Amino acid sequence: MAKRLSPFHHKHAGLAAKFAVNEFGWATAEQFIDPVKEKEAAERKIGIVDLSYLTKLTLNGPGLARAISELYGSGVDLKARLLPSGRGQYKDAWCAIFTKDEAMLVLREALKEQVTKELSAIQPDHFTFTDMSSVLAGCYIIGRNSRGLLQKLTELNVNAGEFPNLSVTHTPLRHVPTILLRNDIGILLAYQLYFERAYAEFVWDIIFEAGKEMGATPVGTSATKLLGLNLR
Repeated sequence: MAKRLSPFHHKHAGLAAKFAVNEFGWATAEQFIDPVKEKEAAERKIGIVDLSYLTKLTLNGPGLARAISELYGSGVDLKARLLPSGRGQYKDAWCAIFTKDEAMLVLREALKEQVTKELSAIQPDHFTFTDMSSVLAGCYIIGRNSRGLLQKLTELNVNAGEFPNLSVTHTPLRHVPTILLRNDIGILLAYQLYFERAYAEFVWDIIFEAGKEMGATPVGTSATKLLGLNLR
């Protein structure tokens, strides 16, 4: 299997990251420094995690609202929301709902076939999946200073009252069209960003430029496990 590289790979290599290749061939940054110190940096200041290797599927179609409502439970708010799976076994899979006919699934590649089969079985032939994994890069901004960092990069009001946990929207990030998802990790403030991979190195640079005085630190997959995330 050919090795698959994140659009942040050269940035990570320049920071002497230790890489590991997962079962699907993705070479991901396992650690930059001691994972315990990375975890502490994310909790106390800001940690930046690469999410580019996650599977990203856009969903479109008139049957989408019903399918998601059945899969995630009745009474689903079909406004711009980010919802964890209601089935329990998908702790680290999310569905960003933009409209009643448009959404995006973000999940580990190992879950792709099972989740798409479940959705298709509920409402077959009424909506379509488009795999955007090779088009979209992504990162997770984690930590108590993450809101302050975003306030430097976007005009969107990300204050808690205006952008509560599990919110999702489209917003420019220094003119880069971005999907912004707030998905806290327990009580830890956290945001996911998805954007075209052609902008990945530029976004990496502006994030660390804006977060330099706030203690922004790159975080690898070993530290994310310590934070309670299974993103491999």
